[in-house]
Amino acid sequence: MEKLVKILPPPEFPQKTGDIEQWRNFFDTLGTELPSDYVEFIENYGTGGIDRFLWILTPFVNDENLNYLVRQKEMKDAYIQSKNSFPQYYKHDVYPSNGGLLPWGYTDNGDELYWLTNGEPDKWEIVVYESRSPENYTYPITMVEFLYQILTKELVCNAFPDDFPSDETAFISVKVE
Repeated sequence: MEKLVKILPPPEFPQKTGDIEQWRNFFDTLGTELPSDYVEFIENYGTGGIDRFLWILTPFVNDENLNYLVRQKEMKDAYIQSKNSFPQYYKHDVYPSNGGLLPWGYTDNGDELYWLTNGEPDKWEIVVYESRSPENYTYPITMVEFLYQILTKELVCNAFPDDFPSDETAFISVKVE
């Protein structure tokens, strides 16, 4: 997290970061804990996105575009529909299947970011599905490391446009009630 904070300063007053009880209730509702770096990211950055392009789902906001439980259900349902229609192209299962996809973010272009839920949450890999396509890319790193490498251009994700990240990358907080 330290490396990411150096290149992507968190907001002075992060929005909707949750407390210990809210996190516990969220994990109970979801049926699993999530990677600790995701929790740390939300605690440091709150609700928002990077460059008004890559949006991180968060459990504590009512906005249905960013609310974790609402958006991840929509993403999983859409994936299942695609998998049922084209099983030869959509090879992953979805959580709660062991090794299933579990969403954590999306882009304005419609690309979807998932964890591949094999083993313990802190060992989950990242899977990015291109918008409206079965093309996907797997990265054996954590969410925060993925973000760091994307933002420093150590890693290029073919699903993302060439102009992301911008030269003036910033975390944009979403104002919430």
